[in-house]
Amino acid sequence: MDILTASVIVAGSVIAIATIGPGIAQGMAVNGAMQGISRQPEAAGTIGTNLIIGLAFIESLAIYALVVALLLLFADPFTTGANDKAAMESKVSVLKLKIEELQLQGQLDTMQKSTPAAAATK
Repeated sequence: MDILTASVIVAGSVIAIATIGPGIAQGMAVNGAMQGISRQPEAAGTIGTNLIIGLAFIESLAIYALVVALLLLFADPFTTGANDKAAMESKVSVLKLKIEELQLQGQLDTMQKSTPAAAATK
């Protein structure tokens, strides 16, 4: 499994797990607000205002998880390192090929130098 596949799986898991907690908390908050309003209908304005503020704070937790998941997908530091490593490996392989070519050229040159001398003695 490469790093990009792992990032996608982790990002999906982060969103799935991170929405469970805020979902339960929002359900409990709305339940408490509705019970409070049913007991004291004249306090509905105050309860509703406090409910909206509380829901905004709860929802911010899910938004933080979304930001983390998006960072895992699009700003993955491991992918940049992997790309740099792949580019460096390709440069190293090209250099190895050039060194091998130079060694073969040197061997060919020594063979050509020794061949005329051997032909002259025959």
